[in-house]
Amino acid sequence: MDSTELTALRRRHRINKALDVFGKTLISAGLLLLLFVAYQLWGTGLAEHQAQNKLKSQFSAATTVPITTPTTAPTTTTIAPAPQTGDVVAEIIIDKIGLDKFVVAGIGYTELEKGPGLFTGSPLPGQLGNVAIAGHRTTYGAPFGRLNELADGDRIVFHTTHAQYVYLVVGAPKIVKSSDVDVIRTVDPTRATLTLITCHPKWTSKNRLLVTAQLLSSITPQKATVFVANNKAPESALTEGWFHDPSAWPIVAVYAVLLALIAIAANWLTRRRYQRMVVYPIAAVVFLPVLFVFFTYLTRLLPTNL
Repeated sequence: MDSTELTALRRRHRINKALDVFGKTLISAGLLLLLFVAYQLWGTGLAEHQAQNKLKSQFSAATTVPITTPTTAPTTTTIAPAPQTGDVVAEIIIDKIGLDKFVVAGIGYTELEKGPGLFTGSPLPGQLGNVAIAGHRTTYGAPFGRLNELADGDRIVFHTTHAQYVYLVVGAPKIVKSSDVDVIRTVDPTRATLTLITCHPKWTSKNRLLVTAQLLSSITPQKATVFVANNKAPESALTEGWFHDPSAWPIVAVYAVLLALIAIAANWLTRRRYQRMVVYPIAAVVFLPVLFVFFTYLTRLLPTNL
């Protein structure tokens, strides 16, 4: 073999090696993407389920009335105290779409990971003013995943720790721009209304899907106890899009490097003739927990109520 053929052979070898590395990289990226989708659909749901169990225990310990489907006006005149961020506010039940979740005070990512969240500046369920609640549509249990199925006259039931309230949906669900922040504000403080908010279309934060309702006429609303949180402005959850939490970037970068190092170490060991049947299981035991934490922080870069 002459020098020309040898040079061509080496060039083909380098090209084949580069293509091999490129192909393996694409396959790995595809697998990670599939795992991330699985985490979004099921992993976040498990976290939300655990949080809901804790909220249920807190709610049961604090409730003063039996949790039954309301048919009449509440018999108490006690005005609920303003909740703290992260506190359980009420249980929301919408039989038509199979929704039964506990609502927390706050609309930050840590609150919405637990369940639907009450906007700061909003009154509590059953009070005068516009009760504004946001919720995930595709992740963390997707409490508002079927919000688009509601129609005029459908019932939305709230159980609080002191009373029970029923709202009736007014009209069909509406689509508004994410910049339309007026939808969460109280327009008429003499009426008890409700606005449920989530992202639209699914898996995007381009617009917002709204369902509006009003308190059943047979129920007398209470005076408003406005929930106030010392964090972001209430309209920020509507306008926030992708990559809204810059504090997550450093942690995402660190865990990405750790994942790469684990993969490189596993590959290096197998090339040193260590048995793959030994190396890969050990690497997986380390890799998967790190990957889970990586996905947890990566999710914080997604829209808040996606």
